[in-house]
Amino acid sequence: MKTVAIISQKGGVGKTTAAIEIGFAAHQACFVTAIVDLDPQGTAANWGGRRKAEGPSVIGSHASRLGVILETVRQSGTDIAIIDTPPSADAVAMQAAKLSDFVMIPTRPGGFDLEAIQSTLEMVELLTKPAAVLVNAIPTNRLHLGITTLAGLWQRGIAAAPFVWMERAAFADLGADGKPALERDPQGKASQEVTRLFSWLCEQVGLASSSIEDARQQSSKMSQAALKVQLAALALAEYAGEGQLAELGPGFHREDRNRRYADDAQAPCARTRTSMCGEKIHLFEKSAKFGIA
Repeated sequence: MKTVAIISQKGGVGKTTAAIEIGFAAHQACFVTAIVDLDPQGTAANWGGRRKAEGPSVIGSHASRLGVILETVRQSGTDIAIIDTPPSADAVAMQAAKLSDFVMIPTRPGGFDLEAIQSTLEMVELLTKPAAVLVNAIPTNRLHLGITTLAGLWQRGIAAAPFVWMERAAFADLGADGKPALERDPQGKASQEVTRLFSWLCEQVGLASSSIEDARQQSSKMSQAALKVQLAALALAEYAGEGQLAELGPGFHREDRNRRYADDAQAPCARTRTSMCGEKIHLFEKSAKFGIA
């Protein structure tokens, strides 16, 4: 299992959006995917709890239980776990980074925002964790701002993802109707940006392509359903035995979980396109250098 932590000490930089979009991209690629929400606001967990359609499993908990949760999802056959962290929480960020294989650091473009991620950069350097900055929410009428921000990071020796996310309506609408970009408009510009970033992230963590084995595609939904059962059991056990340490948010509601399990077990893999990991996506070969469209 590969674990990616989304960390930034600054709020409002798109951590939860990145966690959900990347998690959904992994799910669409037929990877068994878990999103672990450590933010007390529980935005990602609430998103998973409200969702009726298929998607990654989501659970909300405290950093003190992170090791237990990650071990649970690993034993359940999870391929990738995405950790969403709160802002201004050094201890939580440190714990998430320690247990991750890769750290993604979202930031908006601009000097003040770049200054705000300095403590996060120092933390991952101290832990010697692979990490990269994701420059996102770039105004579409200020393309140069994204390019100059990337160039500035690289000149300072700071690793950055070679693709940026623009300020797209599809990302903003995620909070309104719960639909990730790849579900809303698979061919849209926001979806292209998510796909490019996810493909690159796969290369960074060594996540193999999910398209080379038909059997994997056929069993993916079964594994995702099993993971949801495990997360539900873990959340309920914590709630009953140790206080409300986890919110049930594995992508379904309590009242219809049995039906959802059956649906997930019988559904064919939703992935219908060329793999988003481990291979080149020809659709995007002519994209701009930094993924700006």
